[in-house]
Amino acid sequence: MRKFLKTKALLLLLMISTAVMMVVPSIAQILGTDKELPGWLTSTFDNRFKLGLDLQGGLHLEYSVAVDEALENKLDQIAAELEAGFKEKKGVAVDIERQGIDRLDIKFADPAQVATAEDDVMGVALTDMERVDTQDESSGVIHLKMSDARLGEHRSHAVAQALETVRRRIDAMGIAEPNIYPKNRQIVIELPGLSDTTTEIKAARRDTEDRLRPLLLQSGASQVILADSDEDPGAFRVTLTDKVARDLLGQVFAGKMIEQTIIDERLGSGVELEILPDDPGRPAAPDTVEVKLSERSRDNILEGSSDFRRLLKVVERAAVLEMRMVDDELPFGPGQRNYFQALLEGGQVRPGMGVSVNKLSNYGSPKGHNVENVWAFYAKDRKTLEDFFNQLPAKWRLPASHLVAYGPDSVVIRGEPTRVWRTYIVKSRAEVTGESILAANVSPDPQTGLPGVDLKLDRLGATRFEQMSGDNIGRRMAIMLDDAVMSDPVFNDRIPGGNVRITVGETPGQSVRDTANDLVKVLKSGSLPARLVKEFEIRVGADLGKDAVESGFWAFVVGLGAVVVFMAVYYRVSGLIAVFGLVLNVLLILAAMAFFQATLTLPGIAGVVLTLGMAVDANVIIYERIRELIREGYTARAAIEAGYDRAFTTILDSQLTTAIAGVVLWQYGSGPIRGFAITLLIGIATSIFTAVFCTRLFFDFQANRRGFDRVSI
Repeated sequence: MRKFLKTKALLLLLMISTAVMMVVPSIAQILGTDKELPGWLTSTFDNRFKLGLDLQGGLHLEYSVAVDEALENKLDQIAAELEAGFKEKKGVAVDIERQGIDRLDIKFADPAQVATAEDDVMGVALTDMERVDTQDESSGVIHLKMSDARLGEHRSHAVAQALETVRRRIDAMGIAEPNIYPKNRQIVIELPGLSDTTTEIKAARRDTEDRLRPLLLQSGASQVILADSDEDPGAFRVTLTDKVARDLLGQVFAGKMIEQTIIDERLGSGVELEILPDDPGRPAAPDTVEVKLSERSRDNILEGSSDFRRLLKVVERAAVLEMRMVDDELPFGPGQRNYFQALLEGGQVRPGMGVSVNKLSNYGSPKGHNVENVWAFYAKDRKTLEDFFNQLPAKWRLPASHLVAYGPDSVVIRGEPTRVWRTYIVKSRAEVTGESILAANVSPDPQTGLPGVDLKLDRLGATRFEQMSGDNIGRRMAIMLDDAVMSDPVFNDRIPGGNVRITVGETPGQSVRDTANDLVKVLKSGSLPARLVKEFEIRVGADLGKDAVESGFWAFVVGLGAVVVFMAVYYRVSGLIAVFGLVLNVLLILAAMAFFQATLTLPGIAGVVLTLGMAVDANVIIYERIRELIREGYTARAAIEAGYDRAFTTILDSQLTTAIAGVVLWQYGSGPIRGFAITLLIGIATSIFTAVFCTRLFFDFQANRRGFDRVSI
């Protein structure tokens, strides 16, 4: 007990000093005073713990993953590999149709060719599917079905893949410290700090100030002084010399106020100003009033923010890249005409629909096919075209092997280039998908100089692309991104090497280069297995976080104060030693969170407060054991040593049971629950250390004094 006391004391002092220096930069950053710290401190201890969404405000998004689409994409991929396998290994052409989300029908031209469906070809499908309804195989059709267990596995994989893809996209956008986690079939995205503290809010506030000043001057104010708020970027103080500010605002906006909210188009479209109550902490000043942009105004501003919209577009973009063959030669109906021509001649297109039908130029290549009698539908927006084709009777719809695709185009109307949408007839199954992309880069077009996206395909994708181009010289290929045709080049020759170029057009509010850069980001991060459907969106303001921090701080102060009083009264000097252990325990928790760059949430603060009680519990076990030993006749030194040694097992057992619960919460809980679990687990480790080692050091120093024969306990 008496060995190496000075060494232990020095190590404890060093640990406390290090912990303080690790925690101070984090606290200073939260308070906004980190620039006042010495440079060597912030550079040496650059790891910081962060405040969660519920403490500093931010953006909370919830998306559901359309997992059934992921299953359809999976079956389409299997079908493509089966068709390629039969053609390459068996020399047999098969027609494969997908039925729903769990079945494939393989159709052979000759029923005798069913025998070629051996494991070397079918293996790619039989890992996920099984042959069913085998009695139909005698007629040349093989039915494959995916089991319910495999369906569940693929659904779970789709959510996990979407989660990882979204995480990479947000990282590529440079968003600091996001929190992204799954919830059933949903993905929850929390972006702390991305809230109403943005520059857009400040810019809107300044614009409102510029509109408000002349209104007040015209109403009799001799001088208008506007000062920014130190705490809220959307708030400012209005000082009117020799006027009662609230009265003049009431006069200027008479009939434009609902309670204390000003709604007046003169301040800007959609702008609402809230008149705040007087701050009791400041001297009364009738000529001064504080106002701020309402929450509805902030939402409108952020919705209109280009950066905000760009973030959501990148997150939500499916980035499903598909290369499908355009089939303008598909015969349709009794007359075996072009499909769009047949719709026109069949009276399906009527005036007032907003749809025009145009016959286009022929195209082709001397080395291959020549495509004639090309038609397309045009409309100002895509929805008009979609509504038209969705309402067609069943007999006027394309077979399952083909579908109508839509893509943006530019036409000249009254001498002005106008952006419209047009139609394409494409094959239902994609020949090459975004899964084959190895690299994506932005580079200028050698002819126009406009930025475009160059893709490099992997070996399998390059092989399929080379075969597709070689078999379809003179025909068009549709390069589709997110279910829209981005470009439709004509194959003039076989294209080896797997090099593909995507041309991009201008997006409203965004340059061509920005559009190309965003496309590269999502392609590099991988395509989503299915669409994300936004279910919930909320912006958490920093005011709530400030109140939570203050409430948590006072809960900590009150809890610590109650423990100090109890321990000092009940255990006297030993109780004060335990209090020191508690304070050190909290310090070590914060230092550990800074070291691991953990996120402190409101439940995390609750975990720290809970740790206080758990740490006291360990001290109570030790002190009661020492009291028992003293009553049994042990000397003070022997009672201290035996009390700590015998209590250790009990403390460890009690803390381990709590740690098991904490591990379960951390493993299966969502964001706030995991925040609670992290601080709880760290607190368990530090409370054992402070109770067993740190507080004992004080008793060892007492016991090392000559003449020591009683302990204040």
